[in-house]
Amino acid sequence: MSAAADFGSQLKFEEGPISPRETLPPLPAIDSSHIANASVCPRTARTGMKEFPPFWLDTVNECLWRCRDDGNDERIRLTPKAFAVLRYLVEHAGRLVTQDELLDALWPDTFVQPEVLKGQILDIRRALGDRPKGPLFIETLPRRGYQFIAPIKDMSTESTLGLEQPCRKLVGRDAALAQLGESLQRALHGQRQIVFVSGEPGIGKTALVDEFQRQVATHVPAIRLGRGQCVEGYGGMEAYYPMLEALGQLCRGPGGDSVVRVLATQAPTWLIQFPALVKREQREMLQREMLGATRERMLREISEALEAIASQTPLLLAFEDLQWTDRSTVDLISALARRRQSANLMLIGTYRLPDVASSDSPLKALKQDLLIHQLCHEIALEPLGEVEVVEYLAAESGGAAVPDGLAGLIYRHSEGNPLFMVAALEHMTQRGLISRENGKCKLNLPLEEIALEVPESLRQMIEIQIDRLSSEEQRVLEVASLVSVGRSRFAVAPRAAIGDLERVAFEDVCETLTRRHCILRAATPEKFPDGTVYPCYEFVHALYREVCYRRMAPARRANLHRRLGEWVEAHWGRVNEDAAWLAGHFEQGGDWPRAIKYLQLAADTAGRLFGPRQAAVILEHALELVNRLPDAERAENEITILEKLRTICNASLDSRAIEACDTPGPILLKTEAIAEALESRAPCESLRTAGSTRMP
Repeated sequence: MSAAADFGSQLKFEEGPISPRETLPPLPAIDSSHIANASVCPRTARTGMKEFPPFWLDTVNECLWRCRDDGNDERIRLTPKAFAVLRYLVEHAGRLVTQDELLDALWPDTFVQPEVLKGQILDIRRALGDRPKGPLFIETLPRRGYQFIAPIKDMSTESTLGLEQPCRKLVGRDAALAQLGESLQRALHGQRQIVFVSGEPGIGKTALVDEFQRQVATHVPAIRLGRGQCVEGYGGMEAYYPMLEALGQLCRGPGGDSVVRVLATQAPTWLIQFPALVKREQREMLQREMLGATRERMLREISEALEAIASQTPLLLAFEDLQWTDRSTVDLISALARRRQSANLMLIGTYRLPDVASSDSPLKALKQDLLIHQLCHEIALEPLGEVEVVEYLAAESGGAAVPDGLAGLIYRHSEGNPLFMVAALEHMTQRGLISRENGKCKLNLPLEEIALEVPESLRQMIEIQIDRLSSEEQRVLEVASLVSVGRSRFAVAPRAAIGDLERVAFEDVCETLTRRHCILRAATPEKFPDGTVYPCYEFVHALYREVCYRRMAPARRANLHRRLGEWVEAHWGRVNEDAAWLAGHFEQGGDWPRAIKYLQLAADTAGRLFGPRQAAVILEHALELVNRLPDAERAENEITILEKLRTICNASLDSRAIEACDTPGPILLKTEAIAEALESRAPCESLRTAGSTRMP
């Protein structure tokens, strides 16, 4: 028996309220080995669903789904009003629905311009991929209205089609699912539960809540589910937006009539928010009751109404993306958490940690206060480990062996972020770097030749976050993004100098980017040769560093590279140890003489460490850069480098050196040829310096 089946077998409920004294079996740990890790829909019993291929309308959760051949249906998000328009058209398919009818049904007692309705129709058509000319779903009847023309199948009686058909495997979240299961168990015993799920963008918060609700809906039939999505408001946010969305689902879902009755008797200020659910005469009565309504009254009414609903059937609510929530919703969560009456109620709230880390966030203050008083729990999701990335790739390959090194490459690039991991795989597939044959993953290039880039979707997401920062914060990120000896780790002193900022001011901005925006984090301090210890920071994810670096204009990048190299050259004191790193900065900065100088120092260091092959490679790169020098400097540098290569060649030709260094024959022949070229070039030096016309 699977863990999912075991989960269901231990949870059996009768319709009606659950007493706190009633004995319930403990919730088992939830096995996530089959879990979907994306906005996909497991094909469970679709009560009240309407299908018009390749789409189906989920009237319970108020969302649109696109069917896929593999069974992993894709969720398509619509605004609540766009969904309401689509639902009305679908429910009245096959006949003309006039503009006046739509406006009266969905915007009662409100004056709305027809352009607003046209905008909603346009959004729906975009979601469906429909066109006004030659429509497949919604036909426009000029000056009259609209008609839904696609054939519709009522899925209300469709049986379960296999609950475990995941699109993305969720790995590394067993402990988090177990914590949610324990909180649900306490809620079923009458102990109200508030649970926050937090983490960086893409860490899998939605996937975790999706799977938990899926299992609960499948195995705990006597429970109501409501879900609300907070929306980033550019022109203001509607008060109680996620609660209103979840409440609308409860009113329109199975047993919705009883929810409407509870609202009518205990929360009339909330029922009036759903005019389509009440008759005109009832609306007039409710509007009279609304006179003089206050925020405090609305909080009291909805708190009592939710408790009444939960007394009939346990209630599980989920509010997503609380980092964008309005203050009224924060007050509602506070009120629900602090009420002393027992309730079979559980509320899950997800939020992005970077967006709530700012000190002025009302959600941050509320969460801290509730944690102190033990009125809530928090599940902080961490990045996946490399072992879990291997497990995910194996599941994606149908259990087949994963190409050697692929998991390590994906892990290093994504650093365990599930969204970044999936995006990296899709990006590699689109570029033809990997492919699938009979379900197995296959590398089309040697691993060492694969250079991963930031996928466009992730780049846009990160740039939106960076664009919201102040100009000073963006300038700090620019100088911080220059690669350092510790990859993304950097010391404050040199970066403040090249960014033309005081060290204290630079460090203050880094602290803000750490605490408030979660783009940087503190790293191990660095001790300079003069004994001074400077604080260091690093990017929380390498993709942030890469995006910040690529945002800069080429000329500014080159200038910063050159200035950083000059500062380190003047203050570091251990330039021989980091000569290759310095050479890289001067090369990026277009300072060819210094780049060549430090490449030769790096080759000398490699030679002392018995690495002739590495030394030869470094010198050959220096030889390429020599071509960028003016003619007067080119010949002298070229001869110096060729002499060093000849020295390596002579050492490598010794049989004992060959045996010790394992230098391959082709490399030796190449260095031999370089040595021969050196003999013929020396007499020609005067000619080359006098008459060469090659471009630097």
